[in-house]
Amino acid sequence: MDGDPTVDSELDTFSLILPLPYRIAFILVLGVWAWGVNLHYLYLLKIDVPSLIKYSSRTSSPLPHYQRTYALATTITAPLLISLLFFWTLTRGHPSAVLAWDIIPQSYLFLLILFFIVPYKRLSPNGRSRFLTTLKRISIGGIAEAQDGKFGDILLADVLTSYAKVMGDLFVSLCMLLTSGKSSTDKPDRGCGGQYIVPIIISIPSMIRLRQCLIEYMRVRNNPQKSAGQGWGGQHLANALKYSSAFPVIILSALQRGYDPNRIGLSQTGLYRL
Repeated sequence: MDGDPTVDSELDTFSLILPLPYRIAFILVLGVWAWGVNLHYLYLLKIDVPSLIKYSSRTSSPLPHYQRTYALATTITAPLLISLLFFWTLTRGHPSAVLAWDIIPQSYLFLLILFFIVPYKRLSPNGRSRFLTTLKRISIGGIAEAQDGKFGDILLADVLTSYAKVMGDLFVSLCMLLTSGKSSTDKPDRGCGGQYIVPIIISIPSMIRLRQCLIEYMRVRNNPQKSAGQGWGGQHLANALKYSSAFPVIILSALQRGYDPNRIGLSQTGLYRL
């Protein structure tokens, strides 16, 4: 099964062990663990994070929030490990088998999405509901008022900027799965779906933060009762400039990846220098 030189030349050892869908899943699960560790550390420092993000769990559970987060992380980690072991048992490092069994890691990604969507009461239902509500609000660049959890909106939007490439890889993985003749466990084809689809997806988190910063600026400018400490909103414009600086990098990277001198009008060296 590993005698195909085309397959062997494209898949390195790391991709055979941990193909793209599993790398995506690992980073997503690691993010939940990291959130639990952050909550735990701040809890030890006597910092009440739920109060900062205006979150009320509406539950009688005596467990602190970080322990409930650890429980959720453990719940989504267990099937990931089972899926990995099953995948390794079936493929045994053979490139052709890795390509053929891409449905296994994709099934886990689907299961992971269900964990956050299905309202199962024993898996931090209020926390997951708050996460989805906040995600829905910020997905169009919205941001709550300070008394309604603005800090939580900013926090989640900043997390999305850190996960921008993961979002792009998730699209690539699904696109390759649904494209005839391709496998999502193959070498990532970041041109899948078109040259500019992945760059647009990667730029969405920065667009969200840019719009949030502009909204905050307008709120300061339109608030007749603003305090002297708020200033004129220049800090929000500075933040907007910071997030807008991501767009030239994303655009130039997309042009370099799909370089065509007849369309761009620049040499590859000139484009690289930009």
